[in-house]
Amino acid sequence: MSEIQVVVRRCQEGQLDAFTTLFSHYQNYVYDLAQAILWDEAAAEDVVQDTFLAIFQNIAGYRENSTFKTWLTAVVVNQCRMQLRKRKIRRALSLEQLNPGKLFRPGETWEDLSDVVQRRQQQQTLWEMVDELPDRLRLPMILRYRYALACNDIALILHKRKSTIYQQLMEGRRQLEKMAQQLEMRDSMPVLKELSGLE
Repeated sequence: MSEIQVVVRRCQEGQLDAFTTLFSHYQNYVYDLAQAILWDEAAAEDVVQDTFLAIFQNIAGYRENSTFKTWLTAVVVNQCRMQLRKRKIRRALSLEQLNPGKLFRPGETWEDLSDVVQRRQQQQTLWEMVDELPDRLRLPMILRYRYALACNDIALILHKRKSTIYQQLMEGRRQLEKMAQQLEMRDSMPVLKELSGLE
């Protein structure tokens, strides 16, 4: 049994110090995920509080059918959805919060400053386009390519079939390709090649 499983079971037994341990372990993860979805610091902080309150109230219902982190991620996503419904937050994802290692193929290098600037602009444009996708496509794209979650876990988190997640990821990529083609024709910005890094 892992250390986290022990902590979770202690939480289920009502040991308050275990909740403090759980909070310390996951608070940064919860905040980062909420910030990636909402792109609003105050809203992300609210999600952190609401998420751990929901966990405190409902952890007895956790049955280890999935990992605790997957269950936690589902709670975070649901809290973010409520924030989106209430505040209609639809802002661009920040490049500074993206991990390029999860977006691009191994072995790529940036040889000089001009390449760095160009690549950053292209990445920023790509994630701005992701943010324009409808939520049913945007959330799977964030969870898959920002957090490298497996499609099985994404399906559990979003309460969808795994085949539906595959279809939504494919549809999201197709829409991004169309948007990138339109952008390249209009502004001569080479964004299409960035899509090849989304695996």
